Amino acid sequence: MACDIVREREGDRVTLRVSGEFDRGSAWSLRELLQEEKAPIFALDFSLVREFSDIAVAVLARALTELTRPCVLRGLRQHQLRIFRYCGVKVDEETSITGEAARSTEAAHHHR
Repeated sequence: MACDIVREREGDRVTLRVSGEFDRGSAWSLRELLQEEKAPIFALDFSLVREFSDIAVAVLARALTELTRPCVLRGLRQHQLRIFRYCGVKVDEETSITGEAARSTEAAHHHR
């Protein structure tokens, strides 16, 4: 089964639901969607992914480090979280993942 990415909008929040096999091609497609996404709040849901390619996680990690706003990740296993950390993505216990630029932006919003 190939990877499927479905965009769902609820108010200001957009969730991209990923299902199937998350491979390198899927990661590049998701990366493009992230770059195009304009929603101020968004989440990536991987709870329906059956198989993760490590290289796909690394490709996505690069995109996450370039984000300018926070992103919440759901449905990841410890192995994928570890790869994100190895690739320089900041991951907290709630699986909120942001790049350095997003953390700076988020901090600025909290200080207003």
